[in-house]
Amino acid sequence: MAEAEARPTLCFTASFPPEAHFAPTAGELASQLAVSAGVGADDATAIGRSVEAAFTKALNGQSVEGAPAIDVSLCAGETTLDLSVSCGLTTVLTLSHPRPQ
Repeated sequence: MAEAEARPTLCFTASFPPEAHFAPTAGELASQLAVSAGVGADDATAIGRSVEAAFTKALNGQSVEGAPAIDVSLCAGETTLDLSVSCGLTTVLTLSHPRPQ
């Protein structure tokens, strides 16, 4: 019986200034990682939109000066694609999507 080849783990973490014009960039990064992990185009687009919306929610009308960075973490493990968006100690989005076999 042949051994199944292990799939590589893809992880990316970025901290963004709390500025609205970075929201689409965060969403696009999430979408591209999803595609790289084998997620279909429609689901990847939906994941990107979720991250972009969470980024915007994390801003929540804060002033840029003194506001904490917005952190986006993306990790495609063996079986799932896990994402989170947080601002300071507040997690705005935690998402886990099955990684296609």
